[in-house]
Amino acid sequence: MFASTIDTLLRQDVDGLQDWLDSFYTSPSRRARRAWVGRTGEYVVIEALPLPDGYAPDEIDALLLVDNYPSLPPIGIYLLNHGNEHLVAQLRRKFSAFQDRAFHDAPSIEGYTWICYAYANNSWRYRASAPHKGDNLRKFIASFFAEAHQ
Repeated sequence: MFASTIDTLLRQDVDGLQDWLDSFYTSPSRRARRAWVGRTGEYVVIEALPLPDGYAPDEIDALLLVDNYPSLPPIGIYLLNHGNEHLVAQLRRKFSAFQDRAFHDAPSIEGYTWICYAYANNSWRYRASAPHKGDNLRKFIASFFAEAHQ
């Protein structure tokens, strides 16, 4: 695919992720729940990503690396470390989490904890002709949310 086509598909996919974020109640911190594509198009930022009941706090800032989009799903989810140690400890009950480190060909990012999360048993069937019907970032994050449920 051409770079401009991939960029367009990624932005549409992030719009779908934003729709999912908008379906949640207002953030307890009153911060906007936002998803946006990074300047280089190689990552997606999710501000105030909601977490299921039982997590305290029940939101966290996250990062998805999408440098292989749409061929492959993100390899795990990166969570901002600063001030989130207790929350990451809770998530470790469900997922393997590595502060300032990553595995399975995912790069380490200083200041982030990498959550080892494999979407749909590592399968990814993105449909460029109908992105909402195939696998996409909204489904990726919604699946993580469902698996994080305590």
